[in-house]
Amino acid sequence: MLQRRLSTAISTVLLFTSTSLAADQILLDDGSILKGSIKQISEGKVVMDTAFADEVTVDFNRVTQISTDQKHLIELDSSDRVLGQLTVNDKGQHQLTGTAFGTVDIDPKRINTLWEKDAVQPQNAQLEQQYQQEIEQIKTAQAQEKAALEETYTAEVQQLRAEREALLDPWSGNLAFGIQGASGNTDRMSVTGRGELFRETVNERLGMYLEVNYAKEDDEQTENEKLASIKLERDISENYFARGSADFEIDDFEELDLRAIATASLGRFFIQEPDLVFKGFAGVGYRFESYSDGTTEKDPTGVLGYETNYNLNSRMNLFHDLTYYPSFSSPGQNYLLVTNFGAELPITNDEAWKLRASLRSQYNSQPAGDAETTDTNYRLNLVYDWE
Repeated sequence: MLQRRLSTAISTVLLFTSTSLAADQILLDDGSILKGSIKQISEGKVVMDTAFADEVTVDFNRVTQISTDQKHLIELDSSDRVLGQLTVNDKGQHQLTGTAFGTVDIDPKRINTLWEKDAVQPQNAQLEQQYQQEIEQIKTAQAQEKAALEETYTAEVQQLRAEREALLDPWSGNLAFGIQGASGNTDRMSVTGRGELFRETVNERLGMYLEVNYAKEDDEQTENEKLASIKLERDISENYFARGSADFEIDDFEELDLRAIATASLGRFFIQEPDLVFKGFAGVGYRFESYSDGTTEKDPTGVLGYETNYNLNSRMNLFHDLTYYPSFSSPGQNYLLVTNFGAELPITNDEAWKLRASLRSQYNSQPAGDAETTDTNYRLNLVYDWE
């Protein structure tokens, strides 16, 4: 609603405006006169184009007189429609002229809707606008749905292709190597290398590795360790699998010529998702150890452990495992505990080259000679991965 002061200002301006610019006329309850072109009356509002203020909207209940210089379509409160020109006679009576019935008297309060004869009825125009908005929303939703379906389809096709390629060539592997050195007060060099090979099919997983760690300081050897392992898992149901493994170790500083542990166990997947795998296993095995002093130890052993692999995000991968080998003869006093923990982070876009940080800790409850019970190694290696 226009304020009384604004209405008075508009009236004053229009009174000094040439009547040639004012075709339709509205008289308000405060005496203000608006002249211009009435666009419509709808929902209790009058919309008028004026020469001085463009489009103006006022409440229809404030209108005391209204006249037009052209025919308009008018819908009454009875829902009847008529085409005619609104005028006011000398007695102040509103009339419709030029109708199919001639000139008829009319009460402006009965006017429900008025619009230009070549225009769309305001309610219809509003409905049409709403329909257009709904159509645009539907089109947008359909486009988004189509894009999502295309994205999902593309991802599934790529996954199927990758699975097909994996079935055609189930082998993959990696090479990891690291070197460290120092000179000056202390001459130190350490070299580590590890190769891994994997073969995975729908129901079977084969893994093997060979690792060599060598270090010397001031021309004196401080580390000379060799590790090897082979492991085979075969699924026997959706969650359970049979597992066989053989692990080998040679360590000069543990005076260990050879440690060999062969096991057979039953395993279970507790979590098996694309980003997280957690599985455990338990079984029996045989442990053989040969030392540099000529002594040997042979003992049936149990095996109990778990492995987990977690894709923290689209790039970083975390891995951890723990295996417990208790001797059957004295499980509380003679046992071996081995754990690994690490993370891998790609450093190239194709993710072929990675950095791997890892920790390997081994606890032997009955070490040989002067060897420590705990042997812990920290590694930071450069890894080349292929599939």
